[in-house]
Amino acid sequence: MEGLIIVLFVIIAMIMHFSRIESHEDNIKNKIDSLGGCLINYERRNFFTGIGPFILVGKRKMVYRIEYEVEGIKKEGWVRFGGLSGPDWRM
Repeated sequence: MEGLIIVLFVIIAMIMHFSRIESHEDNIKNKIDSLGGCLINYERRNFFTGIGPFILVGKRKMVYRIEYEVEGIKKEGWVRFGGLSGPDWRM
C-alpha cells in the first residue's frame, strides 16, 4: 500500500512539473506576440549554464533565455518564473 502511495505521488509531481513548464512556454509565446515579434528559440537555463541578468535564482524558480525577432531585428531576452509578483521579464 505504501508503495502505491509513493508511485501516485511521483506521478502527480511529474504531471504538475510538466504542466508548469507548458504554462511557461505559453507565457513566453504570448509575451513575444504582444511585442509584435516572432519567437525563434527559448531554452531553460540553470546556474551552471548561466542565468543571465539574474543574480539570485532560488528553488522553484525557472529562468529562460529567449531569442526573438521584431521587425527583422534579432533580439535576446530573459525571464524568471516563480516569484511572488509573477514573471520577471528582461527584454
